[in-house]
Amino acid sequence: MWVLNRGWWWTWVILLAPGVVALTIGILDPGARTSDDSLSLRAFGILWIFLQLLIMGAIFFFMNRQKRRAAYFRENGIPGTATILSADTTGTTINDMPQIELQLEIEVPGRNRYTISDRRCWNPLSLAMLQKGAKLPVLVDPLRPKKIMFPDDGRL
Repeated sequence: MWVLNRGWWWTWVILLAPGVVALTIGILDPGARTSDDSLSLRAFGILWIFLQLLIMGAIFFFMNRQKRRAAYFRENGIPGTATILSADTTGTTINDMPQIELQLEIEVPGRNRYTISDRRCWNPLSLAMLQKGAKLPVLVDPLRPKKIMFPDDGRL
């Protein structure tokens, strides 16, 4: 799960600074314009600040969504076991973490076994455990059984 380090807000302050400076100059000197496209500095400052707020809002939205998903699985998830039938790389890496496509057989008490395909990024240090026949603990969504979460993957 994504988490922001303790000094995340310094990055945001640094990213907001050009917009604040441009807006301040634009207010003090209404005729001030950017050199390349003659946009007023006031408009540039407002656009820059709006863009940064939009980006930070999106980051917080997706982080909150991840937290809600983890809380949902903690409260409602049905504990089960996933047996790895196959594990293949997709060729995609995100933040130096390879994306792996797993074929899993899910076993939940009181339900029939079923097979799903799950695609997610895995820490390279834990790839050794993704071998055919390995059993991993999972939490299964009671309403959508094809949705699973690995409780020990750092998301809970």
